[in-house]
Amino acid sequence: MSSPITSGATAGSTPPVTAGPHDAPAEVHARLSWKDAFAMAMAVSGGLYVSFGATVAVVGGLSAMALWAFAALIGWVQNSLFAEMASIFPDKPGGVPIYAHEAWRERFAPAGALATFGYWFGWSAVISIVSVTAGAVIAARWLPEAAWVLELGVAELAPAQLIGIGLILAIMVPNLFGAQPAAWVNKVIGVLLLASFAVFIAAPVVSGSWQAPNLTWGLGDLATDPWATLQLALVWLYLIGWTAYGTEMCAAFMPEYRSTKDGKKALFTSGAYTFGIFLLVPFGVGGLITQEEAAADPAGMFVAAFTRVLPAGPLTDVMILAILAALLMGVNAAMADGSRALYGAALDKLAPRQLERTNRHGVPARAIYAAVVMNIVLIVFIANPISILVAANLGYLLAILLALAGFLVLRRDHPDYDRPFRVGRHAVPLAVVLVVYTAVVLVVGALSSELTGYGGPKELAIGVGILALSLVLYVYRRRVQERLPLLRDPRPTPAAAAGLDPR
Repeated sequence: MSSPITSGATAGSTPPVTAGPHDAPAEVHARLSWKDAFAMAMAVSGGLYVSFGATVAVVGGLSAMALWAFAALIGWVQNSLFAEMASIFPDKPGGVPIYAHEAWRERFAPAGALATFGYWFGWSAVISIVSVTAGAVIAARWLPEAAWVLELGVAELAPAQLIGIGLILAIMVPNLFGAQPAAWVNKVIGVLLLASFAVFIAAPVVSGSWQAPNLTWGLGDLATDPWATLQLALVWLYLIGWTAYGTEMCAAFMPEYRSTKDGKKALFTSGAYTFGIFLLVPFGVGGLITQEEAAADPAGMFVAAFTRVLPAGPLTDVMILAILAALLMGVNAAMADGSRALYGAALDKLAPRQLERTNRHGVPARAIYAAVVMNIVLIVFIANPISILVAANLGYLLAILLALAGFLVLRRDHPDYDRPFRVGRHAVPLAVVLVVYTAVVLVVGALSSELTGYGGPKELAIGVGILALSLVLYVYRRRVQERLPLLRDPRPTPAAAAGLDPR
């Protein structure tokens, strides 16, 4: 069977990825195991500590559990489709948005730019949201008297923001040495995360404070008001998607795995783990906290729940450390994944060629610096970074949609490509269902985000602006730097890829 011409490699192999023709060759080192990627993807489950409390506050514990578990199930299922696409392009860094580009390049090449920058902003904006949340936790617990504000003229910085910036810079350091050191960091701090989850999972059995009536249903009655109920559910599924689908990040490290089997295993196991956590932990927490208590303090809900399972005192600090561990894992994973997406886009001539360079550790350092600078700017100038989540999700879910539709395009246009991992007969109808579902969530969620209290026209405009900027940078790379066609990007023939005269 034939295979696509991608960096001169054949599908099913794991060759080093070289930098573009205008850079000195750089190698992405194949040292990663599926366990390393799994450790990175564990950060996704820590997203519960960021926004699950807000979900409970609006729709109740039972509804929140159902929404989070369902979204994680969708993420787990679609990972199987991404695993097949990853097996076709094992030498491609960047993951899901790059697969979208490979699928659409011969039909509508700008789709790749939209997917890549939407995905990059979706992952990278998480860094500012999560780091400021961690900074606020640290300031509230250990610096309660620090009420000063640093005046910069154009902006004001409180301790939480300064701590957040410091955390970003600290997490950047291991990322500059490769995915493996970054995965090691997640393995270490992941112990605390798993310990905290174990407490909540055991709560229904060991805690007399766990009460089933606390698990309330607040989505409404589908029989009496179907549209209002469905609309509210879709809006929350839109917001939850940034967390629940995050295990697809395992695909971003394909050239860095020791074998393609590691990539497939990482996608499957991380998806299964996240589904289990999103089902069991909300069940335990939801029975410990009432909806009214969650509404009074969404961010502090987990601390309150923890004290109802174990005695107060030093264990409270342990719980706070567990929350901080989860948040830092999120910053670490977002930085690692987003940088690979931007680097992969530059290699595929979707972004300026300056982003193609890697450092001596085979890491796309410039892409990491770009994410760090962008997030520091967001922290300095955006008063409420969590509102950026609505804007970030627009691009992220668009990337997921284009990749899922791209799965169908690849099956139709290139059935002869080598697929070391191939989903069974159900793959095509499954992909169709997921495409329709994701499109509905994207449209309804983006246009109705004000129902959650976190978004509106301003956030939607930011998301659209990022996508528009991606097209500007795409045109600059294609027309100014490369003088290539804009609408279609034909694949090189085997002869052209080998540097031979096709005549």
